Amino acid sequence: MTTTWILVANSRHARLFANHGPNKGLELVQECMAPETLTNRPQGGRLAKRGEPRPHGARDFAHRLADDLHRGRSRGRFGRAIIVAPPAFMGLINAELDGPTAQMVSERLDKDYTRSGGDVLCQHLEHCLCV
Repeated sequence: MTTTWILVANSRHARLFANHGPNKGLELVQECMAPETLTNRPQGGRLAKRGEPRPHGARDFAHRLADDLHRGRSRGRFGRAIIVAPPAFMGLINAELDGPTAQMVSERLDKDYTRSGGDVLCQHLEHCLCV
């Protein structure tokens, strides 16, 4: 059975799971935070609120996540991928994916499930994943 990677992300936090087939559940592969999540640097003449990502910080984080997917694909660690992210961040991730990796993405869900536990996430993904 083909391994499926599920990237659940927003502009501040990401978790990458693997599903190895029916009734195997989700295995946490990686969890990471955007380095610019907590900032008080001025942005365009205003002070950013604590916890507000800088615009280019979100783009950099999307690039990092797309690179993680690229490396996983090129090393044969998954056969298909699912990306779950809010619409604006989904756009950033999609813009950063290379062509062959983008073709591996079978589902894209415009939701923020970064705070959902594994069981709840499985329920949200049941229509596109046999867990």
